[in-house]
Amino acid sequence: MNNDTQKVAAIVVTFNRKDLLPQCLEGIFTQTRKVDHIFLIDNASTDGTVEVVQELYKNNHAITYVRLTENTGSAGGFHEGVKAAYEWGADWIWFLDDDVSPRLDCLEIMLTYEHISQCIHPHKRDSEGKDFIWESVFSPATVSATFLDNLSFKNGKDFTFVNMGCFEGMLIHRDIVKKIGFPDKSFFIAGDDVLYGFFASFYTNVIYVKDAMLDKLVPFNRISSPIFLYYAVRNQFLIRNRIKEIGLYNKRLFRLYLFSFVLYSVSKQTIRNKSLKTPVYIMQGLIDGMRGKFFKKS
Repeated sequence: MNNDTQKVAAIVVTFNRKDLLPQCLEGIFTQTRKVDHIFLIDNASTDGTVEVVQELYKNNHAITYVRLTENTGSAGGFHEGVKAAYEWGADWIWFLDDDVSPRLDCLEIMLTYEHISQCIHPHKRDSEGKDFIWESVFSPATVSATFLDNLSFKNGKDFTFVNMGCFEGMLIHRDIVKKIGFPDKSFFIAGDDVLYGFFASFYTNVIYVKDAMLDKLVPFNRISSPIFLYYAVRNQFLIRNRIKEIGLYNKRLFRLYLFSFVLYSVSKQTIRNKSLKTPVYIMQGLIDGMRGKFFKKS
């Protein structure tokens, strides 16, 4: 099918980013390959996002604005967005966070690879011009990823194969969504996109494209909040459970990786955060994960 005849729906999940959101949406509206519809999922923002959307986009029929009654995290937001786009009839579904903006030809370039892949990722840089190092290999045995410093791009390749996902820019075909379902809401944040791309890799080549560019509107942050670290640790067990269902889990390797991950997070992130909340949240994530408590942390 010619990609000009296929419907592309973009999903933007937002939470308290009213200042950045218009830049994100402007980047989508000005694509050289037109986006057919935008589903804007608002995770119950409290910063005036509603008023901004009403002021700027109330007469724009290319946007469907969905305001959720509570903050369901990026996982919950993308679950609702993918569901809405799929039911709307999108052939391609484009995942975007509220703090990124695609360059003019980002979508057009990604779609030139549709003969190779039905799960395509753009290259990303932050507001300081730093590359997002994302070329990677995900190991189901350890439930962890190894990053390769974008070596394929440095060595002259236009794209490279990966086996995991990133919701900051993923473009996925409805045929793959039909096979793997919608993103898992129980993640809240952290790890949901990794697993989603991993499951997609069983049905299509998952690729990472050099010249399809996405700009992050803020610097990459080396400091993770305590609440993010809670979910990062807890969700290792959630990923493990999904991996066990398909028979790829290795208990010994997972425990070894988890121990090193927790040790690294406690030592490095506590120093970076300068907060005693950090180890408390990490250990709570470990305990809740071991107990199978996969609920939103209050």
